[in-house]
Amino acid sequence: MTKNALSRRIFAALALSIPAWAAAQSYPNRTIEIIVPVSAGGPTDTVARVMAQRLTERLGQAVVVKNILGAGGVVGTEQAFRAKPDGYTLYMGVNSMAIYPNVRPPNNPLPFNVTDFTPIGGVADSAHVMVVSKASGLRSVSDLVALAKKSPDAVSYGSAGVGGTTHLPPALFAHQAGIKVLHVPYKGAAPALMDTIAGRVTLSAPGYSGALDEPIKSGQLIPIAVTSSKRLPFLPDVPTLAEQGYPDLVFPIWYALFGPKGLPSDVVQKLSTELQAMAQEAEYAKKLYLQGNVANYIAPAALGKILVDDTRRLGERIRASGLSFAE
Repeated sequence: MTKNALSRRIFAALALSIPAWAAAQSYPNRTIEIIVPVSAGGPTDTVARVMAQRLTERLGQAVVVKNILGAGGVVGTEQAFRAKPDGYTLYMGVNSMAIYPNVRPPNNPLPFNVTDFTPIGGVADSAHVMVVSKASGLRSVSDLVALAKKSPDAVSYGSAGVGGTTHLPPALFAHQAGIKVLHVPYKGAAPALMDTIAGRVTLSAPGYSGALDEPIKSGQLIPIAVTSSKRLPFLPDVPTLAEQGYPDLVFPIWYALFGPKGLPSDVVQKLSTELQAMAQEAEYAKKLYLQGNVANYIAPAALGKILVDDTRRLGERIRASGLSFAE
């Protein structure tokens, strides 16, 4: 090979590598969309918007939230799965990602697996709060169990829909407590909570948010347990289910940022580094706290393991309980 031919080959190889290198160095150079697979105004959407606002400030490019609804979050999740892995379409994941594969009927499997997403970083943590109405007369988990055992048809719980995060904690609790409770699915957590306040259902288990503060402080709702491994800082007097004799019923809520499968490692690193720095910022953490969340960065590899482990453990629990999702 002549010297000139070798030079031409080297130049051609460098030319091919420059666009990818330049793109990585300039990322982001346009608007980033974060798909939120649930409606605006809920806990997941709120966390996503607080995060997006701060990312916009730190990255110098607009980061916007795009709510895509349908099938309990599956529609938006699928769209994120099918997005181009270039860092401009991301996904706000929550622990419901671990639920989807375990409640889908075998004849209608999901078009994606939990491993079909690139973990970027954890953002915040919270938990479910089991609440009952003041009119119920219940003041503790033991009161609830005693009532259900005395009057099997007297206890019901509302959820945001079959197979969702507000359905499973009470259902798994009832199974472990050995009691019968009636599940009443609603089209969202808000109407389920309103009917709990009104006493039309005995209890519900929404994810904690600032919206619970007023009905709890006014006494309309009585919190009897939280599903985290330790008490929530927002409700320090409310014991965990584990404290009340149910150590296996730890059902935390985590919020995290993901990308489509194949997201370039340099993009993952850039975004993950930003999330890690943000979690240390007092003002950012305060904004999340006021919405009922604790800022908590989780590195990509650890986040991926959490998702896989949660999916497996939840599947084992569901199968052991014999829960049906054909309601």
